[in-house]
Amino acid sequence: MRELRKVGLLLLSLVGVLTVLTEEGRGDERSHFVYPGVEWLRRTPEQVGLSVDKLKALAELAGGRGCVVRHGYLVYAWGDSSRSEDIASAMKPVISTLLLLAVQDGKLASVDAKVSDFEPGLLKLNRGKDAGITWRHLASQTSGYGLVEAPGKAFAYNDSALALYYDNLTRGVYKQAGTLILKEQLGDVLGFQDKYTFEAFGPDDRPGRLALSVRDHARFGLLYLRGGRWKEKQVLKPELVRLALNSPVSVDLPRTSGKDAQMLPRQRTLGGGKNQTGVGPGVYSFNWWLNRTDKLDRRLFADLPPDAYVASGHGGKRTLWVIPSLDLIVAWNDANIEDHDDSPMNTRTKCNQAARLIRDSVKRETRVSIEKGRWLINGAVTYRGAQAEGLLMNVRMVNAVFEDAHRPAFDAAANTDRFIDKIPDYVAHGVRAFSINLQGGTPGYEGAVNSAFDADGNLREAYLERVRRVIESCDRHGVVVILGCFYQRQDQILKSEAAVRAGVVNTAQWVKGCGFTNVVLETANEFGHGGFDHRILTTAAGQAELIALAKRVHPDLLVSTSDVSNGQVPRDVAKIADYLLVHFNGTKTDDIASRIKALRAFGKPVVCNEDTKTGREGAQAARLCVSAGGSWGLMLEETNQHYPFTFRGAEDDVAVYAALKDVTTR
Repeated sequence: MRELRKVGLLLLSLVGVLTVLTEEGRGDERSHFVYPGVEWLRRTPEQVGLSVDKLKALAELAGGRGCVVRHGYLVYAWGDSSRSEDIASAMKPVISTLLLLAVQDGKLASVDAKVSDFEPGLLKLNRGKDAGITWRHLASQTSGYGLVEAPGKAFAYNDSALALYYDNLTRGVYKQAGTLILKEQLGDVLGFQDKYTFEAFGPDDRPGRLALSVRDHARFGLLYLRGGRWKEKQVLKPELVRLALNSPVSVDLPRTSGKDAQMLPRQRTLGGGKNQTGVGPGVYSFNWWLNRTDKLDRRLFADLPPDAYVASGHGGKRTLWVIPSLDLIVAWNDANIEDHDDSPMNTRTKCNQAARLIRDSVKRETRVSIEKGRWLINGAVTYRGAQAEGLLMNVRMVNAVFEDAHRPAFDAAANTDRFIDKIPDYVAHGVRAFSINLQGGTPGYEGAVNSAFDADGNLREAYLERVRRVIESCDRHGVVVILGCFYQRQDQILKSEAAVRAGVVNTAQWVKGCGFTNVVLETANEFGHGGFDHRILTTAAGQAELIALAKRVHPDLLVSTSDVSNGQVPRDVAKIADYLLVHFNGTKTDDIASRIKALRAFGKPVVCNEDTKTGREGAQAARLCVSAGGSWGLMLEETNQHYPFTFRGAEDDVAVYAALKDVTTR
């Protein structure tokens, strides 16, 4: 165990390296994506996998005018999408982007520089209380400006502080008019098509209010969706994009008391008051609204993936939605929606209704379910009329989404592509499920850093990009994905059991928010293994807790876990799991039938998703498993799981795939 802990410390030290390598590599991975030119390139909703009926329903719910962008194409619009008009507080992330560009260009040392460097009046204001205001405070609505709280001590959605932010950024840092700054830094770079100005109501009425068309607002969203990259140029460094989207106000930060304090002479506001909403801590970062959770564990938008983020004005009336896991952007203005602040876990708000329509607009073709102990795909029992009727024959392909900081030259995206290319051949030989894991599997050597989770249990977008492509490809081919969360020798990346729980919650939320209907969950691979450090991952009681947690987040999700004991499932797990996962790696062929018979007494499907038997022995194991009423899964360590990973379809093991085809064919 001491050696394992050393490995764990090594893993933790490499997390930062891993993040930089994978996130900065996103530009290369996504080089095939489309960007608009003078005009948006267009596709129909059907061409990018969207339902026009759902988009029509979205337009009817929202009203006003809006547009939808997927895969870089403008695919749907309503109203006049070229009309430029005030976007209210939805412009705040634009101001914070100009701040980050100022840091990138060396105009500011960092976001933690003092605003008093440009506004010396803050030094003595309120006996020096406001001298400590930083640009980060202004971007996170925690400055305490005009209120009794010190900077960083309370959250207040404060439009007087916003005016202080805008005026000092434009006049002090850039020393230019706001519209000219916007033109040079973003408008010309992103190719805004329509009129735009930071004087939406004229030069004498709240300068700093941004007028922008919804289709140009969508361009701004695409810049963030592409990790700060625009065509061949890295406009905003990836680390600054991460800073903007991963620096939420602490969930424990209180809301302001609302008691006034002195402000600078002639201080103006950009719109409203100094204490406009109680929503913010946990879900607000550099003026973006994140789909995370607050102190009461309420998620901002219950039916979207956790990586979604929003720029919102007038309570949702003017909104930009960016959803990386769906590669989707929606922008609208003058909508009939004004209940953003009521949305945390309130599914009845119009904002949440719109979120569901956005999610459900993405078409899904494969739906997995269980009925009377048998597997169904799209309502039909699997392999009808074949020996394997009602079963789920599968292959372990966990390292199809692999990455490793120790191998910076390894092309993770190409590795995933090679697997995806062979999915049709595997399917033709009877495979109806693949095991994929968010922390992979042993690549045949020690010390790899391979995790979709960060230290807090948040999901990393770059990793999810590959997982999403696998799931969507499987969806098109009528195949199920057994999605695993944790793997031994990798759980050390997560800093605590709370982070482990958060990882399960975020994974279940991601599956739910993406609308995936071909995914079942495995909370851990071989729980109880000595390579796990967190106790919750080493006991049946801990696994039962994680399964229940995933089910609370996504009640329709089928959830299980696998034990290190070959062919056995503890009663605590068997009682709560939707299906029973077993491994037959060390189980003798002659014992397979009796192990399955014992498990079938629980009345749930039995799925072996890991057996290292190959060739004639593997073929025999598959047949015995099917004869006993269990689903069998192949694990080709040397071919599919150990580096360098190879995916050749049925050629991986001719004898086994011939047997799979035989037992699954009528």
